[in-house]
Amino acid sequence: MLRGCRRTAEWVQEVLKVQDPRESGPSRRNVLQWGMGLAGMALGAQDGVHDPDRESSDPLDRALERLHASVSSNTHFLSNHVPMAVEALDALGRADAIESWVDAHLDPVESEGPAREPVQEEQWPSALGHRERFLDWRASFVTWLEEADWRDVLQLWTKRFLPGLAGAATHGLIRTAHATRALARRDVAIRRVELATALAYWASSYESLPWNGKVAAERSVDDALANVVLRLPSREPPRGNLVSGLRALGETPSFLPVAGLVDPRDPADLLSQITAAFAEVFLRNPERRLHFTHAITAPSALRLLAPHLDEETLVQGARYAWQAAAGLYVAYHDPRNELPSSTAAPDRETLISRAVENGDAHAIKLTEACLREDAISRDPRRLQAALDGAQAL
Repeated sequence: MLRGCRRTAEWVQEVLKVQDPRESGPSRRNVLQWGMGLAGMALGAQDGVHDPDRESSDPLDRALERLHASVSSNTHFLSNHVPMAVEALDALGRADAIESWVDAHLDPVESEGPAREPVQEEQWPSALGHRERFLDWRASFVTWLEEADWRDVLQLWTKRFLPGLAGAATHGLIRTAHATRALARRDVAIRRVELATALAYWASSYESLPWNGKVAAERSVDDALANVVLRLPSREPPRGNLVSGLRALGETPSFLPVAGLVDPRDPADLLSQITAAFAEVFLRNPERRLHFTHAITAPSALRLLAPHLDEETLVQGARYAWQAAAGLYVAYHDPRNELPSSTAAPDRETLISRAVENGDAHAIKLTEACLREDAISRDPRRLQAALDGAQAL
């Protein structure tokens, strides 16, 4: 297994020690942690320990080795969904599908070589949001993750990166969350390399959305959405991809107060509200399924990080997760669309099978997120979104 890591980065050490789990934090953080624990059991995820005998046979590790055999600074901004999708398959109990899925979806790229100049911690703000610094960030995170408890590294840099959560259409957060869950289950070198890569991706794609700092919280996410000013139907959605659409919010004065329309003091509840409300938005906008998938998977990704973050960071993160989802709502939601009639969602295993059969990375990630969120807070809109995504994405 470590031969694959050496091909990726010569600075990866051969042995990485497993750190002891942390003590639990404040009560609201415990709510998030217990929610994640229940969801993990519902999806069949197992707590892992370091077992060298399993390293060469673990399907997720083998997939990550293939992915990291070469890393290109020019192609990473195409939002490589392979590491996120295979980790979601693993969490869904479908590790058996990983190898064939990777065969069909992994596009090999030529390596760009080592970093030019690793990012120094005292200079980190000036390196944010620079695509060309991806490999530099990656080299630094590999080192930092070797030298410290990975949970400390994650806490420190997640707090710093959260204001730029919307960069690369939220994929930095999402990839970091999947990498974190994998590493928490089993601490081995290739999973640390993936977390280093995910954090580097987030750092180099960092991009914040405008907020005037004002707070006028509504009672619920549904009430907040009712007070958001949309582009449609008076103006067409921004041209280009999701990144372009979110950047257009910088020229949208009515968006400035949106981040302050929710109360993030109970982040667990806020994340549940966001994923349920945007499951309905997803269903109302069949022409924008891909766009609104991220309004569900990004907030849900923050919950994956919750067991490893302090409460202040979670509160901050919940606000920015709402802001990113609301940004997609402003840019792309069409209020003229009606909610389609629903049918009873099938059982969990059927939903998983349909997502795997579909094969689309977004369908797999959406299904995993919706099932996990629904295990915490029941709402039929999430399962309906998972069903629709597995059929149509």
